[in-house]
Amino acid sequence: MTDSTSNSTKENFSNFNQSGQFARSRWSHVLALADQLRHNTEIQKDEQLRQYAFDIPTKDIQIKSSVDHVQSFENALLFAKTGNFNLDNLSEKYIELKHTFNHMLELNKHDIQQVKLATSITKTALLLLLRAIESIVEVTTKGTRKYPTLNSLISYIRSRQTELPIHGKLLVDWYSAAQILDLLVNDPDWLVQPRKAYWAMQVCNETLAWTRGVFNENYRRKSLKRPIYDREDSIIVPALKDKE
Repeated sequence: MTDSTSNSTKENFSNFNQSGQFARSRWSHVLALADQLRHNTEIQKDEQLRQYAFDIPTKDIQIKSSVDHVQSFENALLFAKTGNFNLDNLSEKYIELKHTFNHMLELNKHDIQQVKLATSITKTALLLLLRAIESIVEVTTKGTRKYPTLNSLISYIRSRQTELPIHGKLLVDWYSAAQILDLLVNDPDWLVQPRKAYWAMQVCNETLAWTRGVFNENYRRKSLKRPIYDREDSIIVPALKDKE
């Protein structure tokens, strides 16, 4: 009985060990599959994110892309007085911002640097949008009226639909842009993901296209000897107007 019991105990212990090894093996296999799945998902996300990259002509000059560079221009836009930026230099800065956006996509997504840069790009793109609309309103009102916020500029444009027509989708995007810009300006801890930066860049691009269309439509009779967005065309100076 003693030998039989001892053999049975050893057999049970052996079976237990084998069962435990099998369970550990299966569990390790499950963990390995889960890790591979996470890895594949990360690769897929990276590929999807890179699809947002902007197609930039090689003739464009590559600028140094950094948070400091973007924030410097961002501050210039934020604290600019009305008329400090015309449509020409806003368009040039938008091209530079596209370079920075593409650079941001190459950063390690686990690095807070990418999120910070995405946030700066979003804020800068929306400020470009603000100043572009402001430039059109400046021309339309001949500099006689000031609108300090994006919402107030939108309200003015909506009141002048005949002269400043705008399609519905862009108008909806403007209202969203106004809300997000308020958050970014008033809450320095508020961060956004790269996809939000891409959206802001797209809306900014559509807005710049809208401003060019409106400007050309309303001021096409201007002298063709000067660039359409020449400073004197963009901003009407009372002293020059009196001389004319």
